[in-house]
Amino acid sequence: MEIEPTAREFDLISLAASSAVLTTRDDQYGFPWLLDAAHVSRRRGGRFRLVDSGKNDIVSLIWLAEAGAHIFTSDEARPDPKEVIDVQRAGRKSGALTYYYIYGLLTGDSTGARFSADAVELGRSGADLHLSNRERPRETGLLLDLARACVYGRGRLVYYHFGRPEPFLENAAEAGAWIHWSNPGPAPEQHLFLLKDILAAGRKSGAGLILHVEDAWPVTLLNELRREGAFLHFHTPQSERASDRRTLELISARRAPDFRAFYLHADFLP
Repeated sequence: MEIEPTAREFDLISLAASSAVLTTRDDQYGFPWLLDAAHVSRRRGGRFRLVDSGKNDIVSLIWLAEAGAHIFTSDEARPDPKEVIDVQRAGRKSGALTYYYIYGLLTGDSTGARFSADAVELGRSGADLHLSNRERPRETGLLLDLARACVYGRGRLVYYHFGRPEPFLENAAEAGAWIHWSNPGPAPEQHLFLLKDILAAGRKSGAGLILHVEDAWPVTLLNELRREGAFLHFHTPQSERASDRRTLELISARRAPDFRAFYLHADFLP
């Protein structure tokens, strides 16, 4: 028996026709409606972003990418990176991007080594890869391999680093990795030279450094890093009007990195 569409489905098509950026999950609507919305958004010059929960099979995901849907998936929804390569290739035809967030990536056994090799191949195909060190440490050599693979495929590795900055971040930036750095606590004066080295390496490779400001660090320090090329993203309450810090917040908001520097939205810190 055919299911009659509801106003909610028609609203999706209407939003796709009128929104510059529209984001939804693949388990919120039936596949035909998602496909229609992707087509409509592409024709109207919008960006239709689909968060993959694993509900649809890989063939459906390929069709959606071909229709222009930007696919946000992960090793939780798609444990095999190799199957995502076909999604990335389909998106290339329509100008859509594929983002793959890596929560796992364990390299201690043959299964982990195979996953790592497949993730590198996915990067070489042109997908954007995202991962962080919040849940587990990341092996330096593998990060560099992923960064170089993404550069080769004209994709992007985005790495979220928590805690004190490490010297290997300079090598990662030199290899083309975009780096988010978050370290709540005292101002990073002791890391200033390393942060500048990371910024210099990123300038050469076309990468960037995004500092997530979660404490009241000195404005002079933040301005110095901004002048060196750092993007500042404030997680602190808005400062008082006419203060030096408020001026810096406004300047930083106007100079934001492109949308590919984030997984879905700017406040996503996995």
